[in-house]
Formats: sequence, C-alpha cells, structure tokens
Amino acid sequence: MCDITDRIEQRGREAGRIEAKHESACSLAEMGMPVEQIARALKESVSLVQEWISEGAAPAK
Repeated sequence: MCDITDRIEQRGREAGRIEAKHESACSLAEMGMPVEQIARALKESVSLVQEWISEGAAPAK
C-alpha cells in the first residue's frame, strides 16, 4: 500500500513542477523573452514551451 501512496505523491509533485514551469513560461513570454531562451531556462523543449504559451497565461485546473 505504501508503494501506491508513494507513486501517487510523486505524480502530484511532478504535476506541480510542470504547472510551475508552465506559469513561468507564460510570464517570461509576456515580458518579451524569446521562446528559445525560455525553453533553455526551464530545461524543456521549444515545442512544449510554445504549446504552453499558446494555451494562455495559466494552465487549466
């Protein structure tokens, strides 16, 4: 049972990290930072950052 709980907690933490990166990407884009630079700073792909920015300022909850 503990293994299942640990996996659920780990997925929650990962989802939180992704959400924070998404919000950061949108904020940096609004400030005029190039997508390539945002991707490099967040250690994510340019295509993923472009997707986040096109979705808007905050991820859907």
